[in-house]
Amino acid sequence: MRRFTRHITLLIGAILCSFPALGQEDVVSTEDMLVEQQQINFQTFFFEALQQKAIENYDKAVYALEACNNIEKNNVAVLFELSKNYSSLFKYTEAEYYALKGLENDPTNLYLLRHLKEINTKQNDYLGAIKVQQKIVSLEPDEESDLVILYIKAGEIESATKLLKKLDDIDKLPEGLVALKESLLQEPDGPMEELSEPIVIENPKRKVDLLEEEYALKKDYSTLKMLLEEQLKTKQYLEMLKQSDDGLSLFPAQPFLYLMNGRALNSLRKHKEALSILEEGLDYIIEDDQIKAAFYEELSLGHKALGNNKIATDYYKQATELKAK
Repeated sequence: MRRFTRHITLLIGAILCSFPALGQEDVVSTEDMLVEQQQINFQTFFFEALQQKAIENYDKAVYALEACNNIEKNNVAVLFELSKNYSSLFKYTEAEYYALKGLENDPTNLYLLRHLKEINTKQNDYLGAIKVQQKIVSLEPDEESDLVILYIKAGEIESATKLLKKLDDIDKLPEGLVALKESLLQEPDGPMEELSEPIVIENPKRKVDLLEEEYALKKDYSTLKMLLEEQLKTKQYLEMLKQSDDGLSLFPAQPFLYLMNGRALNSLRKHKEALSILEEGLDYIIEDDQIKAAFYEELSLGHKALGNNKIATDYYKQATELKAK
């Protein structure tokens, strides 16, 4: 009997001793599951951000990226995407903040440096852009020629001239800067000398500028159509909105003008106004499936941005069916 009691006592002790180990395994397992779930959440939000950015829903992309940032602080890819989306929203202060945060964690990231230079340039902060470009050159010496235009925009003509001369001397002057070199530097029979008063020849006018001047003179629909198409290519949405508004007052029955006006409004995140003008323009379409498909695509984007997912999907399906004809 004593032997039996001793066996029972040992058995109970063994069972009780196993409980703490089992509890630790459960804790470890739970922690692993939480980490795994966080990783899944991070990936889900990140890919959602990429999708929203692709259709120019930058606000929603930022929201998803902020969720990523809450899960994993200082992830360089997230900081980079936040900066790019804020830049697309013309919120350059926020864009610069996240670019700099990214560079704190990865100081030699060329993509971030180039992006930061672009942000500075968009704000006409050419001195800031020069400092960033100099960092880029320290990592990629072949990009030194990009400093030339920045020097000129910053009014540092002497620095631009010296750099052009240096690049020419070492046969690293890009073809696109040859005309600029000839305007800033004298090339006599002897060694190249710097002009005492460099003369800067104005760059040829862009196509969009020429079209604007032509339309201002003619006020004709054909020129306006080409101008709006060029402004769309170069993402000049404010000018595009202004010119399409002007065009609608002159040519109120042209559906193309309603489409371009709606595209400009959507791009400027004025989605309700975009939907209104696009719906009005649909009434002027006569047997033109391609432009009607373009209208439906734009209406789909507007409704998607406003959270009207079902309507957005319906318009997208209609657009796809028309384009397939």
